[in-house]
Amino acid sequence: MENKSLVAGVLSIVSGFFGLLAAGYMVLMIFMMSAMFGGFYEMEPTVLFDFQNISNVFALIYGVMGGFFVLLGILGIIGGVYAIKKKYWGLGLAAAISGTITFFPCGIAAIIMIAMSKEEFNRTAATQPVTRP
Repeated sequence: MENKSLVAGVLSIVSGFFGLLAAGYMVLMIFMMSAMFGGFYEMEPTVLFDFQNISNVFALIYGVMGGFFVLLGILGIIGGVYAIKKKYWGLGLAAAISGTITFFPCGIAAIIMIAMSKEEFNRTAATQPVTRP
């Protein structure tokens, strides 16, 4: 199979999409907590176990996790596109690794395929003409 980087790129893009989907789920959880507990308020230091304080803490946790999944999803999609174009093998590998965090089955397969296709990246870089101004 000569075009392993195409398969690895598609798998990385799929994993990146699932990362963005997970981030959307985190945002949905924040809105659901806001609706359940009547909005977010300033935390009062005297009352530790109030429902508004707990919802603020969970909103912060879900917000950080959502941001993390957005970054991994974007990295997966961009790295998958570069893997399909057979440019920047390291970025393709980083996308496959981030895909392992967002969607494990596709991420593992992408790591294997991108590792097997390193020669494709080298051949493509060697055959491109160098243009200098």
